[in-house]
Amino acid sequence: MAFASTATITINAVDYVLNRINQDSYGSEYYLVNAGVDSLRMKVRHSVVKAGKDGVQYDRHNWEVTRVVFATATVPELTEKFYGVYQVPSNYDTVGAKNAGQGVISYFANTTRVSDMFNWLN
Repeated sequence: MAFASTATITINAVDYVLNRINQDSYGSEYYLVNAGVDSLRMKVRHSVVKAGKDGVQYDRHNWEVTRVVFATATVPELTEKFYGVYQVPSNYDTVGAKNAGQGVISYFANTTRVSDMFNWLN
Protein backbone atom coordinates (compact mmCIF):
# COMPACT_ATOMS: atom_id res chain seq x y z
CA MET A 1 0.00 0.00 0.00
CA ALA A 2 1.29 3.47 -0.82
CA PHE A 3 0.36 7.09 -0.57
CA ALA A 4 -1.33 8.65 -3.61
CA SER A 5 0.72 9.44 -6.72
CA THR A 6 0.50 13.16 -5.91
CA ALA A 7 0.83 15.11 -2.67
CA THR A 8 -0.56 18.61 -2.17
CA ILE A 9 1.18 21.06 0.14
CA THR A 10 -0.53 24.42 0.67
CA ILE A 11 1.77 27.39 1.30
CA ASN A 12 0.28 30.85 1.78
CA ALA A 13 -3.05 29.70 0.26
CA VAL A 14 -1.32 28.29 -2.85
CA ASP A 15 -1.60 24.56 -3.54
CA TYR A 16 1.63 22.91 -4.67
CA VAL A 17 0.90 19.52 -6.25
CA LEU A 18 3.99 17.32 -6.09
CA ASN A 19 4.24 14.20 -8.26
CA ARG A 20 5.67 10.98 -6.91
CA ILE A 21 9.00 10.42 -8.66
CA ASN A 22 10.22 7.40 -6.70
CA GLN A 23 8.78 4.63 -4.59
CA ASP A 24 10.54 1.70 -3.04
CA SER A 25 9.46 -0.80 -0.44
CA TYR A 26 9.65 1.60 2.50
CA GLY A 27 9.45 5.12 1.12
CA SER A 28 8.25 7.58 -1.47
CA GLU A 29 9.64 10.79 -2.92
CA TYR A 30 7.61 13.62 -4.44
CA TYR A 31 8.89 16.60 -6.43
CA LEU A 32 7.68 19.80 -8.08
CA VAL A 33 9.56 22.57 -9.87
CA ASN A 34 7.98 25.95 -10.48
CA ALA A 35 10.30 27.19 -13.21
CA GLY A 36 12.22 30.25 -12.11
CA VAL A 37 10.45 30.41 -8.73
CA ASP A 38 10.99 27.44 -6.43
CA SER A 39 11.00 23.67 -6.01
CA LEU A 40 9.57 21.35 -3.38
CA ARG A 41 10.70 17.84 -2.55
CA MET A 42 8.95 15.58 -0.03
CA LYS A 43 10.26 12.26 1.24
CA VAL A 44 8.28 9.78 3.31
CA ARG A 45 10.36 6.94 4.76
CA HIS A 46 9.89 3.99 7.08
CA SER A 47 12.58 1.87 8.67
CA VAL A 48 13.25 -0.55 11.49
CA VAL A 49 15.86 0.40 14.07
CA LYS A 50 17.60 -2.74 15.30
CA ALA A 51 17.45 -3.56 18.96
CA GLY A 52 20.09 -1.93 21.10
CA LYS A 53 21.36 -2.85 24.55
CA ASP A 54 17.82 -2.65 25.90
CA GLY A 55 16.68 -5.36 23.44
CA VAL A 56 13.92 -3.16 22.01
CA GLN A 57 13.44 -2.86 18.25
CA TYR A 58 11.83 0.33 16.94
CA ASP A 59 9.71 1.27 13.94
CA ARG A 60 10.76 4.67 12.62
CA HIS A 61 8.51 6.79 10.41
CA ASN A 62 9.71 10.13 9.04
CA TRP A 63 8.83 12.78 6.52
CA GLU A 64 10.89 15.63 5.18
CA VAL A 65 9.95 18.56 2.96
CA THR A 66 12.63 20.70 1.35
CA ARG A 67 11.73 23.92 -0.43
CA VAL A 68 14.28 25.79 -2.51
CA VAL A 69 13.39 29.37 -3.45
CA PHE A 70 15.52 30.18 -6.47
CA ALA A 71 17.79 33.20 -6.50
CA THR A 72 16.82 36.38 -8.30
CA ALA A 73 18.93 39.35 -9.32
CA THR A 74 18.44 40.85 -5.86
CA VAL A 75 17.79 37.87 -3.54
CA PRO A 76 20.06 34.85 -2.96
CA GLU A 77 18.77 31.27 -3.09
CA LEU A 78 17.01 30.09 0.07
CA THR A 79 16.55 26.51 1.26
CA GLU A 80 13.90 25.64 3.85
CA LYS A 81 13.59 22.21 5.43
CA PHE A 82 10.74 20.86 7.55
CA TYR A 83 10.70 17.36 8.97
CA GLY A 84 9.28 15.08 11.60
CA VAL A 85 10.13 11.69 13.05
CA TYR A 86 7.94 9.30 14.94
CA GLN A 87 9.70 6.31 16.49
CA VAL A 88 7.99 3.68 18.63
CA PRO A 89 8.81 0.17 19.80
CA SER A 90 7.86 -2.33 17.10
CA ASN A 91 5.45 -4.11 19.44
CA TYR A 92 3.69 -0.86 20.45
CA ASP A 93 -0.09 -0.58 20.07
CA THR A 94 -0.65 1.12 16.69
CA VAL A 95 -3.87 2.80 17.85
CA GLY A 96 -2.01 4.49 20.69
CA ALA A 97 0.83 5.45 18.37
CA LYS A 98 -1.54 6.96 15.81
CA ASN A 99 -3.41 8.92 18.47
CA ALA A 100 -0.20 10.30 19.96
CA GLY A 101 1.17 11.21 16.51
CA GLN A 102 -2.03 13.00 15.52
CA GLY A 103 -1.99 14.88 18.82
CA VAL A 104 1.55 16.14 18.30
CA ILE A 105 0.83 17.15 14.70
CA SER A 106 -2.31 19.04 15.71
CA TYR A 107 -0.35 20.87 18.41
CA PHE A 108 2.19 22.18 15.89
CA ALA A 109 -0.46 22.80 13.20
CA ASN A 110 -1.78 25.69 15.31
CA THR A 111 -0.67 28.88 13.51
CA THR A 112 -0.03 30.72 16.78
CA ARG A 113 2.40 28.02 17.90
CA VAL A 114 4.20 28.11 14.58
CA SER A 115 4.53 31.90 14.86
CA ASP A 116 5.74 31.56 18.46
CA MET A 117 8.35 29.03 17.39
CA PHE A 118 9.69 31.31 14.66
CA ASN A 119 9.81 34.13 17.24
CA TRP A 120 12.13 31.96 19.37
CA LEU A 121 9.64 31.38 22.17
CA ASN A 122 10.19 28.27 24.23
